Amino acid sequence: MKIAVAVTARLVPDWQRRAIDALRALDAVEVRIVDVPGAATPPRGFDARLAGPALATAPVDVDRSDLAGCDAILNFTAHAFAADPPQGVWSFRLGEDSGAALPFATEIVRGDATVTIVLERRRGAVTEILRSGRFGIPMWYPTLLRLALGEAARWAATFVAALRDGIDVPAVPASAPAARARPPHRVALLTALGARFASGMRDAFFTVDQWNVGFAPGGPRALLDGSVLDVRWLDDPPHRTFVADPFVVERDGQRVLFLEDFNYVRNRGVIDALVLDGADRVVRRTRALETAVHLSYPFPVEIDGELYLMPESCAANEVALYRCVAFPDRWERESALLPGFDGVDTTLFAHEGRWWAFATRTATGANLALHAFHAPAPRGPWTAHPLNPIVVDVACARPAGPPFVVDGVLYRTGQDCSRTYGGAVVVARVDALSPTGYRETVVRRLEPPPGRFADGFHTISFAGDTLVVDGKRTYRDLRNVGRAVRALRDRIARGLRRSASHRASTPQAPAPDHR
Repeated sequence: MKIAVAVTARLVPDWQRRAIDALRALDAVEVRIVDVPGAATPPRGFDARLAGPALATAPVDVDRSDLAGCDAILNFTAHAFAADPPQGVWSFRLGEDSGAALPFATEIVRGDATVTIVLERRRGAVTEILRSGRFGIPMWYPTLLRLALGEAARWAATFVAALRDGIDVPAVPASAPAARARPPHRVALLTALGARFASGMRDAFFTVDQWNVGFAPGGPRALLDGSVLDVRWLDDPPHRTFVADPFVVERDGQRVLFLEDFNYVRNRGVIDALVLDGADRVVRRTRALETAVHLSYPFPVEIDGELYLMPESCAANEVALYRCVAFPDRWERESALLPGFDGVDTTLFAHEGRWWAFATRTATGANLALHAFHAPAPRGPWTAHPLNPIVVDVACARPAGPPFVVDGVLYRTGQDCSRTYGGAVVVARVDALSPTGYRETVVRRLEPPPGRFADGFHTISFAGDTLVVDGKRTYRDLRNVGRAVRALRDRIARGLRRSASHRASTPQAPAPDHR
């Protein structure tokens, strides 16, 4: 397969170079870099410092000057090519002011919660969307560009690999593009960025999230019928702690609620088991799992008659299975289901004769991109979906509990983290799920249940005809400052390591020859 990449100069933004590198890493794919005159000016000076590494320029080797004979063109220029290769001309739209030196300025100044990147394909007179991704806007502009453009840089290689292997790539008709927005003045952008940063720092230093768990009548159908959940909450957790991510298991004559217990002093989660009576009142609480790393989302699964917990342990860079030795509080680590994968909220389920694992991952933003794996049995071997990530959307990607079936239709729940972490839960109908394809339609958004914990909502599981949910309340606490300072220090250290790694991996432009 032959791919031509049209660039406007031998120095391109770093995210475009990474897209080119991903294409060049594919087997049986020939990549041709074509230099098209009329370069757009990359950010320089203050703009370059504001944008950070994602838009820093990096050199690329130009191979030849024509586009003939290629199967597809990846167009990083503003030119509209007359060429019409078999797989079309592909191009990116970065938000509403695509082509501006600083992407997403219009959305940031307007106060939007998200920005959108689209990868389009034009074949003849038809334009289709290959992938659309929705990204949250964090308080730090370079972080937005790093996460959003870093994710988009992988898309072209994903679809080229699929086409090479004879897999149909998903595409939907593209609507007529809106008139390109005029980028706002730099002063307006800086003012908006400053306001977001100040708000984010205020929340980081003084705002505390407290989650609690509760029970609501109604099974899976209640998530589709539009009813407001009537939740009976557990007693409030002690100050500066919370409980979240609830799952109920009935075994050995006991009904047990497994959940994450988080203590802000300990600064990591552990898994507790709460033994319930017939009215879902807690009669005993015991520690089920504790490791050196943070644990949460204790997803239960039965394999060959034995019970396992599959907690989130992304800090250990694995998705591990813990086998029940004595229910409910003795568990032994048996194996890594997905070794080397920093999965977040991994959710396991069977569908049409295969097992599936859905998860986001920390490396690409824990709330952003849903990855799928499939296997003939729950112990594997597991195969990554060729279109991973199958969903790129901060408003629904991260799992929010086990999938469910109503009237023969499969649904999955996802977290809406577009404005705040765990802001709401969305329900998506799974329209197609196979080893080579995925398609879903969001059919409902569930706001946090009313009451004391009405500031967030991010996990729903099932216990017969009862829904088990969690909810969040936020409050100000000056004692959070010390923890926030430590977190900020760690974040700065990670950023410095990331910058050093970026500099080491970026080829340097050759020095000018003044002879």
